[in-house]
Amino acid sequence: MPSAISTRKADPLKPPATGRGHRRAWRSATAGLAVVVIVAAAAWGITAGDPAPVPTTHTVVYEVTGPGGRAPEIRFAVEGTNTVEKAEAVSLPWRKELTIPAGPGLAVAQVMATNGQGESITCTITVDGHVVANNTAKGEYTTVSCSNMIAPQARG
Repeated sequence: MPSAISTRKADPLKPPATGRGHRRAWRSATAGLAVVVIVAAAAWGITAGDPAPVPTTHTVVYEVTGPGGRAPEIRFAVEGTNTVEKAEAVSLPWRKELTIPAGPGLAVAQVMATNGQGESITCTITVDGHVVANNTAKGEYTTVSCSNMIAPQARG
Protein backbone atom coordinates (compact mmCIF):
# COMPACT_ATOMS: atom_id res chain seq x y z
CA MET A 1 0.00 0.00 0.00
CA PRO A 2 1.49 3.42 -0.97
CA SER A 3 2.53 5.72 1.84
CA ALA A 4 0.73 9.04 2.36
CA ILE A 5 3.97 10.72 3.45
CA SER A 6 5.88 12.60 0.76
CA THR A 7 9.62 11.92 0.57
CA ARG A 8 10.36 14.54 -2.09
CA LYS A 9 13.74 16.18 -1.54
CA ALA A 10 14.09 19.96 -1.69
CA ASP A 11 16.29 21.50 -4.37
CA PRO A 12 19.37 22.85 -2.47
CA LEU A 13 19.79 25.73 -4.94
CA LYS A 14 16.30 27.12 -4.44
CA PRO A 15 15.46 29.34 -1.49
CA PRO A 16 13.21 27.77 1.16
CA ALA A 17 9.48 27.97 0.46
CA THR A 18 9.07 29.82 3.77
CA GLY A 19 11.42 31.97 5.80
CA ARG A 20 11.88 29.18 8.34
CA GLY A 21 14.89 27.56 6.66
CA HIS A 22 16.64 30.90 6.31
CA ARG A 23 15.99 31.84 9.95
CA ARG A 24 17.05 28.37 11.09
CA ALA A 25 20.38 28.72 9.22
CA TRP A 26 21.04 32.09 10.89
CA ARG A 27 20.09 30.70 14.32
CA SER A 28 22.42 27.72 13.81
CA ALA A 29 25.29 29.98 12.77
CA THR A 30 24.68 32.32 15.72
CA ALA A 31 24.49 29.39 18.15
CA GLY A 32 27.74 28.03 16.71
CA LEU A 33 29.40 31.41 17.22
CA ALA A 34 28.23 31.50 20.85
CA VAL A 35 29.78 28.06 21.47
CA VAL A 36 33.08 29.16 19.90
CA VAL A 37 33.15 32.30 22.07
CA ILE A 38 32.44 30.35 25.28
CA VAL A 39 35.05 27.67 24.55
CA ALA A 40 37.68 30.24 23.53
CA ALA A 41 37.01 32.36 26.62
CA ALA A 42 37.33 29.28 28.85
CA ALA A 43 40.57 28.25 27.14
CA TRP A 44 41.92 31.78 27.51
CA GLY A 45 41.23 31.71 31.26
CA ILE A 46 42.98 28.34 31.76
CA THR A 47 46.41 29.47 30.56
CA ALA A 48 48.14 30.00 33.90
CA GLY A 49 51.52 31.68 34.14
CA ASP A 50 50.94 33.96 31.16
CA PRO A 51 51.03 37.71 31.75
CA ALA A 52 47.61 39.22 32.41
CA PRO A 53 46.04 40.63 29.23
CA VAL A 54 45.60 44.36 28.77
CA PRO A 55 42.22 45.45 27.38
CA THR A 56 42.72 46.91 23.91
CA THR A 57 40.65 48.17 21.00
CA HIS A 58 41.01 47.09 17.40
CA THR A 59 39.86 48.54 14.09
CA VAL A 60 37.76 45.90 12.35
CA VAL A 61 36.61 46.23 8.75
CA TYR A 62 33.93 43.95 7.31
CA GLU A 63 33.55 43.76 3.53
CA VAL A 64 31.07 41.85 1.38
CA THR A 65 31.38 41.74 -2.40
CA GLY A 66 29.77 39.83 -5.23
CA PRO A 67 28.89 40.09 -8.92
CA GLY A 68 25.15 39.93 -8.11
CA GLY A 69 25.23 43.55 -6.96
CA ARG A 70 22.93 42.92 -3.95
CA ALA A 71 22.83 40.96 -0.70
CA PRO A 72 19.39 40.34 0.80
CA GLU A 73 20.89 40.35 4.31
CA ILE A 74 24.21 40.94 6.09
CA ARG A 75 24.74 40.29 9.82
CA PHE A 76 27.86 41.34 11.70
CA ALA A 77 29.26 41.33 15.26
CA VAL A 78 29.53 44.86 16.63
CA GLU A 79 31.03 44.76 20.14
CA GLY A 80 33.43 41.82 20.12
CA THR A 81 30.76 39.63 21.71
CA ASN A 82 27.62 37.99 20.38
CA THR A 83 25.89 41.37 19.80
CA VAL A 84 24.88 41.34 16.15
CA GLU A 85 23.45 43.98 13.82
CA LYS A 86 21.66 43.38 10.54
CA ALA A 87 21.57 45.25 7.23
CA GLU A 88 18.91 44.31 4.66
CA ALA A 89 18.73 44.68 0.86
CA VAL A 90 22.33 45.87 0.71
CA SER A 91 24.03 47.09 -2.47
CA LEU A 92 27.43 45.47 -3.07
CA PRO A 93 30.23 46.13 -2.49
CA TRP A 94 29.45 46.78 1.19
CA ARG A 95 31.92 47.92 3.86
CA LYS A 96 31.57 48.55 7.62
CA GLU A 97 34.38 49.81 9.89
CA LEU A 98 34.10 49.41 13.67
CA THR A 99 36.25 49.73 16.77
CA ILE A 100 35.93 46.52 18.78
CA PRO A 101 37.28 46.05 22.32
CA ALA A 102 39.24 42.95 23.35
CA GLY A 103 40.03 42.11 26.94
CA PRO A 104 40.26 40.78 29.42
CA GLY A 105 38.95 37.86 27.28
CA LEU A 106 38.83 37.26 23.56
CA ALA A 107 36.67 39.28 21.17
CA VAL A 108 34.89 38.03 18.06
CA ALA A 109 34.80 39.59 14.60
CA GLN A 110 32.19 37.94 12.38
CA VAL A 111 30.22 38.76 9.26
CA MET A 112 27.62 36.58 7.50
CA ALA A 113 25.89 37.47 4.22
CA THR A 114 23.25 35.87 2.03
CA ASN A 115 23.50 35.86 -1.71
CA GLY A 116 20.59 36.69 -3.96
CA GLN A 117 20.70 35.65 -7.57
CA GLY A 118 24.41 36.39 -8.07
CA GLU A 119 26.84 33.64 -8.97
CA SER A 120 28.88 34.10 -5.76
CA ILE A 121 29.35 36.22 -2.65
CA THR A 122 32.58 36.95 -0.72
CA CYS A 123 33.29 38.23 2.80
CA THR A 124 36.53 39.62 4.21
CA ILE A 125 37.53 40.71 7.72
CA THR A 126 40.48 43.02 8.30
CA VAL A 127 41.75 43.66 11.85
CA ASP A 128 44.16 46.56 12.37
CA GLY A 129 45.03 46.57 8.65
CA HIS A 130 45.63 42.81 8.33
CA VAL A 131 43.26 40.43 6.48
CA VAL A 132 42.36 37.74 9.02
CA ALA A 133 39.46 35.99 7.25
CA ASN A 134 38.27 35.66 3.66
CA ASN A 135 35.68 33.28 2.25
CA THR A 136 33.56 32.85 -0.90
CA ALA A 137 30.31 30.96 -1.39
CA LYS A 138 29.38 30.06 -4.96
CA GLY A 139 25.86 29.81 -6.32
CA GLU A 140 22.55 31.58 -6.00
CA TYR A 141 20.89 31.81 -2.56
CA THR A 142 24.03 30.79 -0.65
CA THR A 143 25.37 32.11 2.65
CA VAL A 144 28.97 33.09 3.29
CA SER A 145 30.55 33.55 6.72
CA CYS A 146 33.87 34.93 7.96
CA SER A 147 35.02 35.03 11.58
CA ASN A 148 38.11 35.62 13.68
CA MET A 149 39.00 35.67 17.37
CA ILE A 150 40.82 38.80 18.60
CA ALA A 151 43.06 38.49 21.66
CA PRO A 152 43.92 41.41 23.95
CA GLN A 153 47.57 42.35 24.20
CA ALA A 154 49.68 40.67 26.91
CA ARG A 155 51.41 42.84 29.49
CA GLY A 156 55.00 43.14 28.57
